[in-house]
Amino acid sequence: MSNNAGSRRQRSSGRSSRRPTRVSPRVVRETLTALGDVSWSELTRHLGLRRGPESRNLRRTLEGLVASGDVDVSRNGRYRLADESADSETGSKVPFDVVGRVAGRGRAWFVEPVGADFKERIDLVAKPQAPIGAIVEVEVVGVSADGWRGRVKRLVESGGEAARAAEAMLAAHRIPQTWPFDPKKLNVPNSVPADAARSRQDLRKLPLVTIDGADARDFDDAVYAEPRRGGGWRLVVAIADVAHYVKAGSALDREARERGNSLYLPDRVIPMLPEALSNGICSLVPRQDRLAMVCDMRVSRRGQVSGHQFHETVIRSHARLTYTKVGEFLDGGKLEVDRAVAASLRALHDVYGALRDRRDERGALDLDTPELTVVLRKGMPTGVQPVVRNDAHRLIEEAMIAANVAAAQHLERRKSAGRSIPPVYRVHEPPPADKREALATALRLVGQSLPSGVVEPAQLAEVVRQAQAKSSWPTWIWEALVLRSLAQARYEPRRLGHFGLALPSYAHFTSPIRRYADLLVHRMIKGQEVSLDELDAASAHISMTERRAEDVERAVDAWLKCVLAERHVGETFSGTVAAVVEFGLFVEIDGLHVQGLVHISKLGRDYYHYVPESMSLVAERSGTRFALADRLDVVIEEVSVVTGRIDLALRWNKRERKRKRSGAVGPSEVGVAGPEANPAPSEAKRRDGSRAPASRTRHGGGRRRRRR
Repeated sequence: MSNNAGSRRQRSSGRSSRRPTRVSPRVVRETLTALGDVSWSELTRHLGLRRGPESRNLRRTLEGLVASGDVDVSRNGRYRLADESADSETGSKVPFDVVGRVAGRGRAWFVEPVGADFKERIDLVAKPQAPIGAIVEVEVVGVSADGWRGRVKRLVESGGEAARAAEAMLAAHRIPQTWPFDPKKLNVPNSVPADAARSRQDLRKLPLVTIDGADARDFDDAVYAEPRRGGGWRLVVAIADVAHYVKAGSALDREARERGNSLYLPDRVIPMLPEALSNGICSLVPRQDRLAMVCDMRVSRRGQVSGHQFHETVIRSHARLTYTKVGEFLDGGKLEVDRAVAASLRALHDVYGALRDRRDERGALDLDTPELTVVLRKGMPTGVQPVVRNDAHRLIEEAMIAANVAAAQHLERRKSAGRSIPPVYRVHEPPPADKREALATALRLVGQSLPSGVVEPAQLAEVVRQAQAKSSWPTWIWEALVLRSLAQARYEPRRLGHFGLALPSYAHFTSPIRRYADLLVHRMIKGQEVSLDELDAASAHISMTERRAEDVERAVDAWLKCVLAERHVGETFSGTVAAVVEFGLFVEIDGLHVQGLVHISKLGRDYYHYVPESMSLVAERSGTRFALADRLDVVIEEVSVVTGRIDLALRWNKRERKRKRSGAVGPSEVGVAGPEANPAPSEAKRRDGSRAPASRTRHGGGRRRRRR
């Protein structure tokens, strides 16, 4: 009977070269999401269905969806998706725009989306006026049983690879790049209004200075320190008073909130505020009067901030200094500044030493993973180099942390005095159990273990220090394991502490030009009321925009690094196994600061098992073993710049191939590289748990400090 049935099916299929199309409920929902209200004939025509079995199958599918309440049918026989399931499958309404790479085979042209959550291939309804490989913006116009359809709106091309990567990722992540108003009509003053200056504390004679990168353009903080007669120091941190110019609820404020933060890319900045504010009246440029919020602190010789006050002030920066020049001065070099500024810099260095010692006593994590910069020349990447940090960077960092802590404590005291609204905290919770697994496994391999229950920062730091001493693994691998175990930092109107800094209270106060969270904190310090509902909503939104910015920064940096790697296809490099997964090895390539994948299929003809207890891949027959931190020689086989994928293969010489086939190759004998220094990881998280880009790029748009 089954044979007869099979024969019938065979004969039936022989009448046509095309098998009947079966339309699933998912395809119907996607189609109705795209088209909205449609008739039966419109639906069958759109899906390309024939009369007979295909249309009957669609009718049964529709009847089931109507019965389940997913689809509504009107009296005149028109179908539409019920409201409650409108976005259940795609989350998108047609038309919508997607950025991707043009590809094609034969007469079929399509676009592969890049850099966003939407990953479905989009078939083009017409041959694009763009070559294969071009980056385009596509308008998705519909969906059929065969997939999404769209047409090219514009070619995303610019002068260099950095601009091309930036344009693609900004569009893919829908980053706002234009203002919904004319910035020239904001009536931003060119100088401080006289009436505003008269009502404030005058600190223009205090020798405050800014210390930034050489190519920074927006200066939102200035610092000063002096010794106190009874011991310790006075530390003054002055921050641009953005809240004076950006009024709550204004069109400018709404757009700043929508953006959430400035976004820094190798060739540009997408600012949170228009340039007239960020680089103009709010920027603490030298020898110009500026409005500022000042945090005036008393710091003891043991690095304890024993008191603080916040003031609305008018200041005047006495010098625009750079990290490099100040670092050289602190090391004994010369700096062309007046004596008052020089004395303040020396006092700032002393304060930094005390604050650093205090931080060590608290047990804060001290993972100094190097930041990397992609070097550009005429818009094209030419290399990757580490950013050299000196004591000037560190003293600014510690001064900003001290002011941020003071802001959180100041608002907490006001809340305890009767105000009902808490501050917007920068929250970094302890490592969750599920994220500690890889670190715990690595520690067990060297005879160490994490404490049970909630882990304190000091405990984590000490365990890792002991593990480093016992193992031959490079330091950066241990740091990467620790960083991956940390929770992600976020904004929250609840006091949950900051694990990385080992602080019970922490807020962001020091960068209101580029972070909306800081602007909210400034307003609250000034006494402006913000509802708890608004704080909840704002905290969730700006946490999202921060992650979005980091995703774009990381994607652009990865793109440019892939451009560099693409130039070396076919070449052999030494590298270190940075991660072992079930499907292969991720290898950090020396010198290029990128990671590529050696897929498990490239490890030879043996069958490999992933052994989580040893974080290794072990061959079934030969016993060959690949583990974390192994040194290997690899060949760059293929690079996909758009997707950020780098495919590697092991480099085997003839002797090694023969020994491998005989099963004689041990774990340290496979493609062992020479004694070159281990590179730093190309992707990590910051100490506060927020994700860091694969590289950190300094450029003309402004300074990027570590997000704590």
